[in-house]
Amino acid sequence: MKKLITMIMLTLLNLAVVMIAGANTGSSSYDQSSIAVGAITGPAAVCLNQTGVNYSVEVVPGVIDYNWSVPVGASIASGQGTNSIVVDFTNTFGDICVTADDGTGPGAPSCVTTFLAPGKPLTPTAINGPTTTVCPNHVYTYTVPADPLASSYNWVVPNYMSIIDGQGTTTINVSVATGFIWGYLRVSASNCRGTTGQYTIGVFSAPGRPGAVTGPAVGACPGGTYTYSVAPVVGATSYTWYAPAGCVISTAASSGNPLTSSTNSVDITFPIGFTYGSLFVSANSGCNSSPRRELKIRSVPQKPGGIHGPFYGVCDMSSVMYWVDSVPGASTYSWSFTPGTYTTISGNGNDTIYVDFNSAFRQATLCVTADNSCGSSVARCGVVFARPQTPGLIDGPTGACNSNPLISQAFYQIQPVFGAIEYVWTVPPGASIVIGQGTTQLTVEYLGASSGNVTVAAQNDCGISPARVVGVIVNPCRMGGDGSILSNTVSVFPNPAKDKLAVQFESTNTEKYSIRLIDITGREVLAINRESITGINNETIDLSEFSKGLYILNVIREQGQEKIKVVIE
Repeated sequence: MKKLITMIMLTLLNLAVVMIAGANTGSSSYDQSSIAVGAITGPAAVCLNQTGVNYSVEVVPGVIDYNWSVPVGASIASGQGTNSIVVDFTNTFGDICVTADDGTGPGAPSCVTTFLAPGKPLTPTAINGPTTTVCPNHVYTYTVPADPLASSYNWVVPNYMSIIDGQGTTTINVSVATGFIWGYLRVSASNCRGTTGQYTIGVFSAPGRPGAVTGPAVGACPGGTYTYSVAPVVGATSYTWYAPAGCVISTAASSGNPLTSSTNSVDITFPIGFTYGSLFVSANSGCNSSPRRELKIRSVPQKPGGIHGPFYGVCDMSSVMYWVDSVPGASTYSWSFTPGTYTTISGNGNDTIYVDFNSAFRQATLCVTADNSCGSSVARCGVVFARPQTPGLIDGPTGACNSNPLISQAFYQIQPVFGAIEYVWTVPPGASIVIGQGTTQLTVEYLGASSGNVTVAAQNDCGISPARVVGVIVNPCRMGGDGSILSNTVSVFPNPAKDKLAVQFESTNTEKYSIRLIDITGREVLAINRESITGINNETIDLSEFSKGLYILNVIREQGQEKIKVVIE
């Protein structure tokens, strides 16, 4: 093994000696002391049988000859001996090289390896160069990352911009003319396989709009001085500040309103009597100004939003919770009842309070303000009642039969009311309450009755609410063709209606019926076909897709039909 290693080392040593000797006798292919040529410009990716492909190097001073070599099968159509050649390819690829000779022999070669292009380049993914503060009468440089598949790049510049040099390459220099405001800069790459889509950026003469303004938006008290600032804007040489009327803007160097300053931070002194206003700031370059950034400023907090909590039915209740959503800039909240004789507030100063109502409490106005060191906001108020609220809509028929004991009863109901202990109902003349007085559900007997109102009021120990009313039309019953007794009236409620319409009628046997809704032009907009049951039949119609206006509801039964005017609000 040692003998083999020794032989290898001797062989390498002899080879080195031969190479050194060859160099000393001028037997190398180029003269290392001669001038070298720069990198070759031209596509590496080419296509089969592509002709007229340009390759070049920068001119080297003193060079008298450029010697080019191309792959076997390719040929130099023109330019041999110069710094630029035109190559025609067939179906082979490889190195294209060039040496420069200044009379002392050829220098080191510069080469580019060509290969068969597998496809068109990828669309460029970035353009590097300024996008803001691009001022007229200046020159700017834009570049894209090189793609080894690209043979050229096509640049498109906005109006008032012109390409000085570099079109076709990865780097261009552009000149900006007077009148430039903004535009789109585009670039695409191409080779013998095709051209990519364009990559586009917006270019603006103004700096970018400043970011959010830092400083107190709430709590700028009259007579106080506060600092406001924005993050530095790329390309900005100054900032122009506009404060509410009466304010003084100042820096270490100057003051005024508005004020243009090289600094991105200012102090603002607010006048006596200041309540609210807007602060604006724009960034300036040597050629244009950005859009303004606004900050709305207040001395005291805004008026609180709606007060949450019960406003009815708090008779003799304890620990009743009221609250408002937090108000930006508020440090405390002031709650009060007027008159406050029969109320006790716990937690005043917070956005949530708990109230005890004395048994003598009947009603009072509850108010709340949001407070800070500058003062208090406008008050948010609402009247609180010990008695219950008026009940909601009464659900039940608006028509009844007064001559047939089989179908002369009707059912009504309401939703429970907060704080109510009982419910007081009244019925039309001649009608009687079968069951349900004092509750949310009522059954009424209409035998011998006449038309009138069904009303209900909510009551507790502190009082009774206003009544909720529904009108009821009471008619005699009529005989059907088969001898059955039918109610003479189809009830619809509510009417006028918004989202839903309830249709109710009574039948003593099963029968087919249909409901048709017809608009004022006579067009049928809804058709429902059903089979009735014995007793009360109910149908709920969704009105959400119908336009507002007057309609005719036609209920068609085997014994006849009834038309009712319906208003959709």
